[in-house]
Amino acid sequence: MTATVRIAQLYPDVLGITGDRGNVSALQTRLQRAGASVEFLPVNIGDDLPIDLDAIVLGNGPLSAMRGVRDDLLKHAERIRAHVADGGALLAVGGGAELLSREVTTLEGERIEGLGVFDASVERTRQRKVGYIVVETPIGRVIGFEDYASEWKLHDTEDGYGRVVSGQGSFALPTSGGQTELPRGELIRIGNAIASNVQGPLLPLNPDLVRDILTGIATRRGLEWNLMAGVDSLDAYASGARVAIETLVHGKGFNSIQL
Repeated sequence: MTATVRIAQLYPDVLGITGDRGNVSALQTRLQRAGASVEFLPVNIGDDLPIDLDAIVLGNGPLSAMRGVRDDLLKHAERIRAHVADGGALLAVGGGAELLSREVTTLEGERIEGLGVFDASVERTRQRKVGYIVVETPIGRVIGFEDYASEWKLHDTEDGYGRVVSGQGSFALPTSGGQTELPRGELIRIGNAIASNVQGPLLPLNPDLVRDILTGIATRRGLEWNLMAGVDSLDAYASGARVAIETLVHGKGFNSIQL
C-alpha cells in the first residue's frame, strides 16, 4: 500500500510572496518520485488545521500580511508546537518564520507576539539585506537568496544550524578564541523544524536539505523511501544553479540597502 504524506501550507495567498509554493513542490515532487502519495492541504484564515500532518510550510510576507494572519495562527499554536515536539517537519521562511519566534519588534517599537516555536526574538531594522547567501550546515552548503530587513536573536545559540560563508545571515553567532570578526548564522533548527530567511525558494536549490527533511518524515512514520529515485534531472538543475550562484558570490562583498 502506498503511503500518503500530508503537507499543509498555511496562508498561501498572503504568506507566499517569494516562491514559497516552490518549497512545497520540492517536497511533493521528490516524495512522488520515491513512490509516496502526497496530499497538499492549503490552510487559510478561518480553516481548521488538518490532523495527522507530516509537514507544515509557512511562507514569506510583509508586515501587513503577518498582522493579518497572526490572530488566526495563534489559534493553531498548541497543535503546531505539539507537531514540532513530536518530530513533525516544519519549514518557515521570512515573515512566516518570524511569526513562529517569541516576538517581533517593529521599527515603531510595537511588539507582535509570536508562537514561540523557535526560541528567538526578531527586531525589524532599517538595513535591508539583499543578495545571494551561502551557508555551511551539518548536511552541507545551503545556497539561496536573502532579501529582508530584520535581525534575529537566538536565546539558545544551540538552535543555530548554519554559519554564513557569503552573505549576511539572520543572526550573530557567539565568538570563540581570538576571533575579531563577528561570525554570522542562518537557519534555526529544532528537530525537523527549520526557520530561515533564505528565499528563492529555499528547497529546490538545496536537494540535500530536502532529503534530510524527508528522511525525518520517513523515520517518524516508520517508512522507507528511495529518495534518489528519479531525481537526476532535479539534482542536475539544482547543481547548475548552485554553481552559478557560488561563482557570482566568490570574492564579492555583501549588498545592503538602507531604508
